[in-house]
Amino acid sequence: MHLTELSLEEFRAYQYLSLTLPPEGLRVAGRNASGKTSLLEAIVMLATTRSPRTSTERDTVRWESGSDLGVNPYARITADVSTRERVRALEISLELPEGTSRIARKRFRVDGRSVRAHDMVGVLRTVLFAPEDVNLVTGSPSERRRQMDILISQLDRSYMRALSRYAKVLSQRNGLLRGFSRDRVDPGSRSAVTQLSFWDEELVQAGSEIVSGRLIALHSLAKLVDLRSRFLISEHEIGIAYQPRLEIPSWDASELDDHQALLQRVQAQFVAQLQSVRREEFRRGTTVIGPQRDDFVLTLDGRELAAFGSRGQQRLGVIALKLSESDLIVERTGERPVVLLDDVLSELDETHRQLLLGALASEDCQLLVTSADRGPLEHPALEHLPLVQIANGSIEPA
Repeated sequence: MHLTELSLEEFRAYQYLSLTLPPEGLRVAGRNASGKTSLLEAIVMLATTRSPRTSTERDTVRWESGSDLGVNPYARITADVSTRERVRALEISLELPEGTSRIARKRFRVDGRSVRAHDMVGVLRTVLFAPEDVNLVTGSPSERRRQMDILISQLDRSYMRALSRYAKVLSQRNGLLRGFSRDRVDPGSRSAVTQLSFWDEELVQAGSEIVSGRLIALHSLAKLVDLRSRFLISEHEIGIAYQPRLEIPSWDASELDDHQALLQRVQAQFVAQLQSVRREEFRRGTTVIGPQRDDFVLTLDGRELAAFGSRGQQRLGVIALKLSESDLIVERTGERPVVLLDDVLSELDETHRQLLLGALASEDCQLLVTSADRGPLEHPALEHLPLVQIANGSIEPA
């Protein structure tokens, strides 16, 4: 899988950019704020329909756009993607309605047809390395959940639909619980339990799909992280552990092959545990169990990497995880994702830079590497990639 053409219109610093990409990829040089990260951001949006940089996507639209045409500010991202079967055409358009405090309207097209977001996810698959990825070790569980959800959604569209449905149900249920807490409603109230029962059922259904999807994905990912860590750091073992908020009894690995049976098992646990925490939820006014409280923890020799690993070991853990994400995509789809390195080489010391580039050199994938400093781009492992220079949202001779 690789991108062949990429066009940006009124996106961030780009008024218009048309870029042809060779199958092997590109090296992209440019000063800070020149548009390098925005280029990779646009590619990730085509893969996942969401920006990896911001939750307020109105910021991706150039404010000056549309004024010459007398229309609202807008942005458009298009690309051609070569897969094993055929070339696919992807497009995302964003429009700012009147009143810039409102959320941007997004439209999606695949091969010229309007589609919903979840029908676009997975056509293009990417793995992004960014400087802030070390926060996957030391940062909040919410960031680790977000990264894992991006990965699994690219492999399973039903998982993405479950995430969307769960978020809506959780919001409605929490609103109801806040009212119960404010009014000091008795958890045994028949009226309150009746009101909550519909949302309980919806929460269990969507939440169990998410937990089951994570169990299956993390089982495979853990094995791949173990294999990658042996190559990266021979004297220690790096691993990844899934810590679901639901108390799920131990299971045999063979059970993961029967998705329906696993789903029913998780649903049963979810129902039972909702009953056990009902009094606490009425008191606190919020849902206290479920996948919104899950965590994924990188480990070093079985202990938490954040607490017991050095800064260098934490970086190796992130490298092992990201390479394993690529491996999982290949395992599930038979195709290598597009790998994006956003100014990470300058953040790594020479040892870690060699390890990462050595691992990527053996991969048959399209690789896009950005750097503000030309030095890291001159590494021998990258010499086969054409070099382009970006300045002020446009391509200049390198």
